[in-house]
Amino acid sequence: MTLEAGRSLRRVFLPYQINWILNPARLMLAEKSVRIGWTFADAFRNVRKRLLHPRRDYLFATKDYPTALEYVRTCFRFCELFNVARDIICHGEEYRRLPQFSGGRATGIMQEVKVGVITFSNRSRILAFSSNPNALRAYGGDVGLDEFAFHPAARELWAAASGRTTWGFDLAVWSSHNGPDTLFLQLARDAACGKGGWSYYRVAMPDAIEMGLVEKINQSSGARFTPEEFLEDCKNRARYPEVFEQEYLCHPGGAASSLVTWDTVEHCLDDFQIERLHLEESQVLEQAGVFDARTLAERERRIQQLLHNAFDRLWAKTGGYRLGFDVAASGHGDLSAVYVDRVEGDRLCLAALFTCRTQDWHFLKTAVAVFLRGLPELVACGDETGLGRQICWELAQEFPGVFVPVNFSREKNRLGFSLMNQLALARRRLPRNHPDIAADFMAIQKRHLNGRWTFHEGRNPLNPASHCDIAWAAALAGRAHEEAPASGAVFLD
Repeated sequence: MTLEAGRSLRRVFLPYQINWILNPARLMLAEKSVRIGWTFADAFRNVRKRLLHPRRDYLFATKDYPTALEYVRTCFRFCELFNVARDIICHGEEYRRLPQFSGGRATGIMQEVKVGVITFSNRSRILAFSSNPNALRAYGGDVGLDEFAFHPAARELWAAASGRTTWGFDLAVWSSHNGPDTLFLQLARDAACGKGGWSYYRVAMPDAIEMGLVEKINQSSGARFTPEEFLEDCKNRARYPEVFEQEYLCHPGGAASSLVTWDTVEHCLDDFQIERLHLEESQVLEQAGVFDARTLAERERRIQQLLHNAFDRLWAKTGGYRLGFDVAASGHGDLSAVYVDRVEGDRLCLAALFTCRTQDWHFLKTAVAVFLRGLPELVACGDETGLGRQICWELAQEFPGVFVPVNFSREKNRLGFSLMNQLALARRRLPRNHPDIAADFMAIQKRHLNGRWTFHEGRNPLNPASHCDIAWAAALAGRAHEEAPASGAVFLD
């Protein structure tokens, strides 16, 4: 196969991908569905373009470095597929010391940035990095902004990227949507109206299916989807109508959008088993007995035995653990949740989940204390706001250096951004066979108002009792990991 032959391209790509690959426009913007191969096509487009244009770099910026590195690997596979790998001088990862900029000017401070690189024999390069405006400002060349709606510093990145075009370089922007308040949506609306000089694309999932996406997937994977089955599978993956509308149909969400996309959560799902127990108020009374100050020792023994039996594998394992405790005292409302992560390198893997609905404060405190005593190398955080103040104060006194109270109301934004970052970087491992847990993360809504993001609890259709209580307990476990000495955590606010 060659880089130019139309038949060769049609063997690999779909019509909308070929149009993107061969488009000579200097400014290109695409509103797109997830999972239709847009970034895949852009990788080939820029292998082709680097080989056709000596000494012309391509600067690819995406939401995180693993995605940037995968882009470079895809580019290299295209070089092999189209028999041009011999034109590569070197490829891999490099560390670059780049100047930091503020207000468009160099500050004199240098920072080390990790970059994925392919260098061709004609001295053109493909450089891929996470969304770092400073990295863009340090180079000249064509620019591609992948999933631009999800970049955390979109305006700074846009300022750096658009500046490259003043020297005659090309700029391509593509993304699915991420709510109604993004810079990408503003640009897309201008492009759709013919403003800004954009070559404009809009490809929703039904459009991609009509152009042969399902047949291409069946051909490459051995699956046997019909178009109707595939679209229904997309709806099932999305779980929520508003998620399907935004992720697959290019309709931006309303005033609120999910904490992260379903695609992001899917990257955290894995096939493994956890230990889990849920108790309703009546079951708490049945298992622990009625509170009686005269028989507290016996009651605490029963609670300990209950949890030791329910989580027997947990106590047998070694290694570091992080625990989050979200407090609720109600026999019929929100859940109290104890979320236990096991530390696996730079990831937090859910090991155990205990939830209950009870007004029994003694039971709640005793249950959390069982985990605090029994787990090795543990750091824990709990919500001391409101109802949880007394329990968290007592646990902090009894387990100093292990249990850290957190003012949830004051630090909710920090917890939300940190949890969002953990999921985006796939630093969390969640069990695929407990879909209500993933749904709880998706139920957290973020809103942008008056220049500020806030986080709110939405509905979990797979676990109506939880008003994001499980997800916020996970956020508190993540906070515990940040509190852990020498944790190496890079979870950003």
